[in-house]
Amino acid sequence: MRSFCLLLALLLAVAGEVAAQTLPASIDQSIQDADYTGAVTLVDATLARTTDAATRVLLQTRKAEALVRLGRFDDAYALLKTITPAATTPYLAGLVQTQWGLLYLNQGRNDQSQEALQLAITRLEEAGRANSLEAALALSHLGNLYRATGKYTQAEEQLAVALAYRQKLLPANHELIAASYNDLGLVFSNTDADKALDYYEKALAIYQHLHGAEHPKIAIARTNTGFLYRRLELYGDAVNNFESALRINEKVYPGSHPAKAFVLFNLGETYRGIGDVKAARAFYERARTMYAECYSLRHPELARVLNALGSLSLAARDYDGALDYYQRALQANITSFQHKDISRNPPLRDIYDGNVLLYSLLSKAQALEARYYGRTLKFSDLTSALQTLQLCDTLIDKLRQQTTRENDKISLGVTANEVYADGVRMAVEAADVALHKQVYRELAFYFAEKSKSAVLQEAITEANAKAFAGIPAVLLEDEKELKASIAQCAQKLALKPEAAEEKRLREALFTLNRNYAAYTRRLEQQFPDYFNLRFNSSAPSTRQLQARLDGHTALLSYFIDEKNSRLYVFMLSQKKFRITEHALTREFDRYITGLRNSLLFNNEETYRLSADYLSALLIPYHQLDGIEHLVILPTGRLSTLPFETLLTPSRAGTENIGYAAYPYLIKQYSIRYEFSAGLILQKPAPQPPSASPSIFLCAPVTFPATDNLNDLPGTEKEVNAIAQRFSTQKLTSQVYLRQQADEGRVKAGSLDTYTYLHFATHGIVDEAHPELSRIFLQPGAGEDGHLFAGEVYNLNLRASLVTLSACQTGLGKLSKGEGVIGLSRALVYAGAKNILVSYWSVADESTSVLMAAFYGRSLDTPTGMFAGTLRETKLGMIRDGKYAAPYYWAPFVLIGF
Repeated sequence: MRSFCLLLALLLAVAGEVAAQTLPASIDQSIQDADYTGAVTLVDATLARTTDAATRVLLQTRKAEALVRLGRFDDAYALLKTITPAATTPYLAGLVQTQWGLLYLNQGRNDQSQEALQLAITRLEEAGRANSLEAALALSHLGNLYRATGKYTQAEEQLAVALAYRQKLLPANHELIAASYNDLGLVFSNTDADKALDYYEKALAIYQHLHGAEHPKIAIARTNTGFLYRRLELYGDAVNNFESALRINEKVYPGSHPAKAFVLFNLGETYRGIGDVKAARAFYERARTMYAECYSLRHPELARVLNALGSLSLAARDYDGALDYYQRALQANITSFQHKDISRNPPLRDIYDGNVLLYSLLSKAQALEARYYGRTLKFSDLTSALQTLQLCDTLIDKLRQQTTRENDKISLGVTANEVYADGVRMAVEAADVALHKQVYRELAFYFAEKSKSAVLQEAITEANAKAFAGIPAVLLEDEKELKASIAQCAQKLALKPEAAEEKRLREALFTLNRNYAAYTRRLEQQFPDYFNLRFNSSAPSTRQLQARLDGHTALLSYFIDEKNSRLYVFMLSQKKFRITEHALTREFDRYITGLRNSLLFNNEETYRLSADYLSALLIPYHQLDGIEHLVILPTGRLSTLPFETLLTPSRAGTENIGYAAYPYLIKQYSIRYEFSAGLILQKPAPQPPSASPSIFLCAPVTFPATDNLNDLPGTEKEVNAIAQRFSTQKLTSQVYLRQQADEGRVKAGSLDTYTYLHFATHGIVDEAHPELSRIFLQPGAGEDGHLFAGEVYNLNLRASLVTLSACQTGLGKLSKGEGVIGLSRALVYAGAKNILVSYWSVADESTSVLMAAFYGRSLDTPTGMFAGTLRETKLGMIRDGKYAAPYYWAPFVLIGF
């Protein structure tokens, strides 16, 4: 599945450094043909008559590659140990380190592989070969490593650059270009099936042209295609491709070989998908036996097979058998762990593959829970399961810290969310039967909050670490420029440019990311405080949160276990902590959609029915005595609901009573939202309101024809009315209208001097590509007028409140384990203490009324409690009658604590 060789053309390109004429083309031809035994024989014969030291190193790297491909890892290790000291130039050192990386990659020793491959790339850069075929080989191995460990964004980046280098230097139907197509197909098989199939077809066409139908490279292409078909649940096509690959591999590798074991495992996975458990188990056992013969008893691929066998046993309610398989999988994946006793869990060190380990631990916890309910009812099974999930949590943090691309961190959240869902459920179960219940209730809350905005919290922790570590301003400015360039490249790539432009952007992004990685390493080395603080984020505890709450404020945090259709509501006040659990029916999502649509389209009857159902489910009124303020921590689709429109139990009767008369939640409580409890703990304590607040007001009003947006004439009236409120009290207001409301002005660096920032304009949230979410401004100062989310991240804000008086700015992509990813998230990272955003588009006139009244109240009674001010503003609109319908006031919500 990975690129195989450096060809004679590559060797000739480095004449002068190596005596290329002494290297027979037949060596490279043998490797191309997967005749690795023949390649070893040819290398040995050539070495016997070669005295030049550099040429000998080059020949031995070729032999090392062939030995790795044969699965003779011990022989390859011994050879590389011998030749490493002889690699006396950066170029030769780069080639040797590439082979170390390949060896470690095939052994499943991922950390060592990454270190060797990154060193190989550095050495090749030092040798002036940064864009060479040798560098492409190292990048290909590194990309495959990232893919194998679930870092798909990084994998795509490395592999796309490797392909670009090869396309510049080789013919279009070259072996190495086919290898790159294969590698990229493997990445996209996890993210974009159509693109993956396109790459596989390109690779297969080249391989068939070069090698015919019966060749190991064809087996690789068939295996990859089968893998993709299985993911698409096209099981018949998957079986055909896997069996074709297996027939070829059996001819090429008469004995045990990892390539054969991999196909056998995938046949097992396919038959399991079909529901043929007997056939699945038989293929798994054949794969397990072959992997054990190839790797002994320690390799992550062996751990994968043991996990699969454990899952079959668990499904058959053979709890002890399942736990034995999972324990053996842990042993296979950690060099220093020997314990067969299932009560023992491994230390998180000497790990081959962290993602496989996470699956083993999660499965073990689920098997312990299943045994508790299915057979033993021993509390020790439940507590052992929880201890295993706590180890999963620690491993998730470790994996996230080892991942540099945000998209990959967010992808990890999908698995993490399953861990935390199991943790919440099991902790609540334990609390029901435990003598000391509080510790398990605390643990349930911990798991629920760890599932929210973990990547955002980590990013803010890292930014704070830079602020506290005494890093010079000039270095922070370097970082800002690098991040701005990275964001710009990512945005342009998300817009799907032409092939040539995409290739250029990917190479530029690759270089920028390498520069940013080098910048981060420099900070870690030169500023130890930054390194120590970087991952020093505190986990949320109920006691810490209760210390931040006054006697009239309650926090309502929600968690949904989708697999088991359970909703958990955590109520936390200064003196109380309660958990309410509900079973969810199929109607739950329907009522959420119904409530949103009824508000948007002013359908009172649908509103009443939806609000009644959701209010009873979501608000534990009996726990809220003496409470006046609510802080809502939503989850999943609840993040799109304005809780203000839910109803208190005081409404009598079922008839429609007119929008002004409903007992909305906003009539009894002020309401604000936060992404997670962890973010609350990261924020400093609220400060008294500024004695002389200032405001930056921005309204483009009209927009370029190319943006295809309606003009917003009401926004001019809106910002002028707000400015007048400030002027009346002799406070600073800066208004930028029409052409003056340009992007360059916003990014000029003066925003951090204002107490309030107000943007009255269009906004778009792109749920498919959150990096393309943007605020529309006027073009100017070399900017296009689109303030993208990635550019918002790079702003330096100190505002007490940022208002986006725009369309749907409170929405975004819903990501498991991270929540809403959109403009509001970007503003939190940029430093906004509170944000006022909208869930849907509202008419200019009513928005202008709401905003003018809100700022007027904020200035007349400057308490700094924006939630209370927003509540009074909304109640005023309801009382006045003209805008009493929730359509006008409900979309505007406050995020902040």
